[in-house]
Amino acid sequence: MKQEIIRRNGRFWPRISWVVLSILTLAIWGPTSVQAEPYLAIQEGYKCSKCHVNMTGGGKRNDFANIYVQTRLTNDFFDWRRYKVESDEEIDEEENPLKTDSSNSFFSGRLNDYIAIGGDFRAILDRNEEPGSPSDDVFRQRKQNIYLEVNLIPDRILFYQTMDGGGDAREIFGLYQGKFKEEPYYFKAGQFFLPFGMRLQDDTAFIRAATGFTYGTTDVGVEFGYEPGPWALHAALTNGTGASTENNGGKQLTASAAYVDKGYRIGGSYTTGKNGQGVETSMWGINGGAQFGRIGILAEIDFIDNSTVEQQIALAELNFLVSRGNNVKFSYEYHDPDEAIFENALERYSLVYEPFLNQFLQLRAGVRESKGIPQNPGLNDTYSFLELHLFL
Repeated sequence: MKQEIIRRNGRFWPRISWVVLSILTLAIWGPTSVQAEPYLAIQEGYKCSKCHVNMTGGGKRNDFANIYVQTRLTNDFFDWRRYKVESDEEIDEEENPLKTDSSNSFFSGRLNDYIAIGGDFRAILDRNEEPGSPSDDVFRQRKQNIYLEVNLIPDRILFYQTMDGGGDAREIFGLYQGKFKEEPYYFKAGQFFLPFGMRLQDDTAFIRAATGFTYGTTDVGVEFGYEPGPWALHAALTNGTGASTENNGGKQLTASAAYVDKGYRIGGSYTTGKNGQGVETSMWGINGGAQFGRIGILAEIDFIDNSTVEQQIALAELNFLVSRGNNVKFSYEYHDPDEAIFENALERYSLVYEPFLNQFLQLRAGVRESKGIPQNPGLNDTYSFLELHLFL
C-alpha cells in the first residue's frame, strides 16, 4: 500500500506542482494591471462584489459593471442612434454629437430608481469527436437567464431573482447591506450559489463539475459576507441538498476568503456537510491569479474527501489580451477521480478565442483535447465549439 501511494503521488505532483508553485508565486508578486469571468476581475484587481449584485459573483451585473462593459471592455461601442431615421433626415453630428456615454445609447438596465433588469443568453454549435465514432454536431442553448433586482431601500435592502429559460428560479434571495467601521458587510437569505472556488463561466470545467459548484446548482440557507480593505470573506450555512427538500438534520458549511489587490489575488475555499445517508464530504482548495502586462494567469487546486474516495482537481489558465475586447485563453485541467487507483487521472487542454464585438455581443470559439485511460474512447475526445453570447 505504501508503495502504491508513493507511485500515485509521484504521478500527481510532477504534473501539478507547477500549478501550486504558480499560486504561491502569484501571492508574492503582484504586478500592476493594464486593464464574471475571473480573468477580468484579475485584470482589474476587482472583487466579485465590484461588478455583481450577488456579492460572491455570477448573475446580474450592477451599475458599475454595465458602465465598465460598455466603455472599457468591448472592441466597439454600438451607438444605435447612428442608424435611427428621423423624418427621413440624417442626424447632424455637429449639433448632436454621438457619445458613448449618451443616455440614448447607453443601457443601464434600470427601469427606475428601484427596479433593474439584466440577462444572459448563450447559443452554441458544438462538435464532439471520439476515436472510432462519427463526429456529433449539435446546436444547443447553454444559458437563457433573466435577472431581476428590486431595491426596496436603495443601498440597504434588495430582492434579487434569476429565472432560467424554463421559468425556474435559480437564485432568489433577500439581501441586507450595511457598514461596520466604514467597511461593507451583508446578510443574505434564500436560494443562491455557494461561495466556493472561482466562478468560471464554463460549468464543464473539472473544478466546477467535479466539486458540484456549477451555475446549475444552488442551495437554500443564509450567507454572511464582510469585505474590509483588500479582503473578501464569505460564509454560508445551507441545507446541503441543493434546491431540493431538506432530507436530514445536518447542514452544509461553505466558506471562502480572498486577498485582492491591483493585478493579483490569492484565496481559498472550504466546505463540509453530510448527505441523507450520513456520509460526510469535505472539500477545500486554494486559488489565485495575477496580471503581467497583457498576460493574465489564474489557477485553482481542489481536494475532495467523502470518507471513501479522495479526489484531486486542478486548473491552470493563461489569458492573453491581444487588443481591447479580444482575449485568447489557454487552459490545462487535471482530475484524479480516485487517488486509490493508479493511472486513472484525466487531463484536458483548451484553446479559446473570445472577442467582445460590442457592448452586448460576445463570440467564443474554441477546441478542447481530453486525455484519459486509452481503453475508454469517451475520455479521449476532441471537443470544438462556436458560441454566441448576448448579455445586458
